Amino acid sequence: MSRDRSAEETTVFAIYSTRRDAEMAREYLQESNIEAFVQADDAGGMHPQMQRPHGVKLVGMSSSAQDAYEALDAADLLPQPVERRGELDAATDPADLTMTTGGVAGGLGAAALLLILLYFLLA
Repeated sequence: MSRDRSAEETTVFAIYSTRRDAEMAREYLQESNIEAFVQADDAGGMHPQMQRPHGVKLVGMSSSAQDAYEALDAADLLPQPVERRGELDAATDPADLTMTTGGVAGGLGAAALLLILLYFLLA
């Protein structure tokens, strides 16, 4: 008797920084008879530079989550924990997140703004 998987929810097993790492973990889970698939916002691999900031998700059925975690942990295929950029903790001051005008980009932007102002003032 087959189970109706259309009603079962999916969950993210792990989030990797590259598609290659996520595919290796997916193949390992497949060999362990755990269904999983890779989900990435990288335009089907056309923009791999988008993998790192958004992450590549290894997704599967919620009922298999514990087995998948244990299998990946035993094979040392779980991603290394990294600080999540999108989340703020209570100690983060919102003023620390503002953009600065320092550095090369800030200097070039200030120079461009100055040239635009001079153009309109002298024209």
